[in-house]
Amino acid sequence: MLDLKTPVYISMDLDGLDPGFAPGVSHREPGGLSTRQVISLIQSVDQPIAAADVVEYNASQDISNLTALVAASW
Repeated sequence: MLDLKTPVYISMDLDGLDPGFAPGVSHREPGGLSTRQVISLIQSVDQPIAAADVVEYNASQDISNLTALVAASW
């Protein structure tokens, strides 16, 4: 658990997810995080989230818009 004292900014790089969960990225990472792991990490932040972004989405590599749906669900 992080001991944060101020509101936080979260930047999620989709390249860190396993391709089974997010194939629509430029640099796939076999053995990367699952969507459940990322959600758990976000939920573990005990300070207000001031802002967030999602980066490294590559629509030309996205199978059936799976990665877009993952990114939009956070």
